[in-house]
Amino acid sequence: MPKVSDEYKERKRQSVLESALKCFGEKGYHLTTMDDIVAYSKMSKGLIYNYFKSKEELYLSLMDERSNRALDDLQKRFKQIPEAKDKLRELFRIYREAVLAEEWRSFIRVHLEFWLYSSRQEQLRELMNNRYKHQFRDFLSEIIEEGKKAGEFKSDVQVEFVAGLFWAFIDGICLHYSVLWEDYAYIEHFKETEEMVMNYILARSH
Repeated sequence: MPKVSDEYKERKRQSVLESALKCFGEKGYHLTTMDDIVAYSKMSKGLIYNYFKSKEELYLSLMDERSNRALDDLQKRFKQIPEAKDKLRELFRIYREAVLAEEWRSFIRVHLEFWLYSSRQEQLRELMNNRYKHQFRDFLSEIIEEGKKAGEFKSDVQVEFVAGLFWAFIDGICLHYSVLWEDYAYIEHFKETEEMVMNYILARSH
């Protein structure tokens, strides 16, 4: 038997993840089965189970990879942005200018559906809570803390509170857009939310 390269294995693994995301987007996380992913990917069930033991593991791997890639890209981009307030505005811009297409709507729906699903499963709930706290909230907290130390943000700003508020706004706007789509003023809501948050945390001199 010829030896299968690590590069080949990774390509197959990524193909499974892409197929799963398409299935989750079309049918929803709850209704999608591993058989659906097998059919869509045109791979054998044995091969898919060789990479992922369950639909939950597949989803978590998918979200972890996308989140880690996005956060890594942001960290690299933010190295070129010296001020914390501009980093925060850049983050708003990225979400505001996200491609307003069915793929984006689909990704939002899948993410929020799994977030709700995990709330009913103790082990998953703990995992998702840790992921939120130690990835997303900590990422924002570092920027806000940086802005406080530099005098850009008010000295009495509660760092974790503002970080949580930011993601609550993001999730809320994205949820409304995923449901209402063209009937929802996605860009305008982001612009107004940005100004509200910035007015709340910016020091007067800024």
